[in-house]
Amino acid sequence: MKWPQSPLKAKNLDQEQLKQFLAIRADYEKCAFVTEGHLEVRALGPKEFVKPIPPGESAITALAVAADGWLYGATSGARAHLFFYNPSPDADAVADIGVVAENATIPTLEFRADHTLVGVANANGQAQFFTYKSCAVLLAEKDFTGLGVREIFDFPAEDQLFFSTIDPCHSAGQIDLLGEPLPFPVADFKLLDEGHEAVVINESSGELVRLSLVTGQLRRLGRLDPNGNFSPRLTTDRQGRIYGAGLYGRLFRYDPCAGILEPLEATAPSLRGHQLYNRVTAWLPENASGVIYGGTIDGILFRYLPAENRLVCLGKPTAETNVCALARAGHRVYALLGLPDDCAHLACYDEETGELRDLGCLLARSERPWNGYSFAAMATGRHGVVFMGENDRISQLFLFFPPVLDME
Repeated sequence: MKWPQSPLKAKNLDQEQLKQFLAIRADYEKCAFVTEGHLEVRALGPKEFVKPIPPGESAITALAVAADGWLYGATSGARAHLFFYNPSPDADAVADIGVVAENATIPTLEFRADHTLVGVANANGQAQFFTYKSCAVLLAEKDFTGLGVREIFDFPAEDQLFFSTIDPCHSAGQIDLLGEPLPFPVADFKLLDEGHEAVVINESSGELVRLSLVTGQLRRLGRLDPNGNFSPRLTTDRQGRIYGAGLYGRLFRYDPCAGILEPLEATAPSLRGHQLYNRVTAWLPENASGVIYGGTIDGILFRYLPAENRLVCLGKPTAETNVCALARAGHRVYALLGLPDDCAHLACYDEETGELRDLGCLLARSERPWNGYSFAAMATGRHGVVFMGENDRISQLFLFFPPVLDME
């Protein structure tokens, strides 16, 4: 390929050529980066108050937003941490809740109906489920009958509910392990029965398993593919049915009420010749319009309509492969794309216009200058802010504030 020469190498540039060159240069300096909306980062622990989650332990691999708007996240690495981010003005800081496991990965976090956070940590070929109860949940569960004023005000969870800018890391809550470890690692899970059961994917075999989080009883539902060709992520529709993909990216559905696991006549799109390696790498649960969005290892976005069992390919917005995560804000769906060795791109699909665009690489200037390269998780908070978890040796929590038009 012959690249165009720089205008500077040309002799005797006239006034019009010089002006065009300067305009091109000014635009080119920033054209690779996201220039719409607003990007910020938060360190995983403000060093002015606490020791931040250290390098090698800070890769964010799961995010979940609580009903009160607080964001909870999990890291993976030499030590897997649980953290929260309180977006209120008198906090606005990430607090490290604590270490869940050593040399572990935490692929998923979900909330139970009682606001308890449920997660799973993979380590040494096993999976350990755990729960986290915030101080607010602990306080709601506490029976103060018969206690004196001093005992009430000395209750740790009650004290930890108070916070300010001079004490942002006020809360630790309580982490508890659930039962014995599973004899296999978990790729993903979805909660059932108000959080007392879970459907999990065996990361080693691709087998779908129904697990009681109370008794630890396992019930094998079936293999997604005899040769282990499966996608590592699950999603749900508004009826509580669970979806995933097997060989070639062919979708399946599990109805927990009927106990039926069935393949569907819908296959995630892939590039020609890549069908055997096709995987659905990210999902976005069904919205009010009855649409489930997904992304593949090839970097292709699609939407699936459960009521019609119909899948529509939306396209490939960037040269990068691997859709890392998806999130919705207003009438737009945002996607992060890129392999760990790439420089991730943020893409956007507009549900109203049908436009699919590459928004560019992620560069934040506040609260510190930071380029985002590798990501693994997204979640939408209150007022449409999109949280993005960097998945690198030294990672930050990215906050993307979409354009105002996004919220109309």
